[in-house]
Amino acid sequence: MAYASGIRLSSLAGIIGAGVGGYIGYTQAAEVSGLEPVAGALIMGGVGLVAGSAGAFLLKSAMQFIIYLVMLGVLVFVFQNQIEALTGINPVDATLSFLGGLGLPVGALGGDSG
Repeated sequence: MAYASGIRLSSLAGIIGAGVGGYIGYTQAAEVSGLEPVAGALIMGGVGLVAGSAGAFLLKSAMQFIIYLVMLGVLVFVFQNQIEALTGINPVDATLSFLGGLGLPVGALGGDSG
């Protein structure tokens, strides 16, 4: 069910992509590749349809993943003392240390990241 939740958004993005691609194909077909304007509009419209739909779907999926990461981060931050009592490792300090090891400038945030 969650897979189908963005169908309208993807469809709308595909239609907009098809319109933009069709316009570009219609106006540029003769100049760029010597095609008829209608053929260029159909080709570029099809490309715009697929690219718009796929882009909207991937962006929606990426944003859902980022939201879950933020929710997990808030949960870990709120219960960091309990997690440290259970595991012996402070998850916030461990995360900052890991991100600092990757070269991200997290030293100003505190922790053992350097």
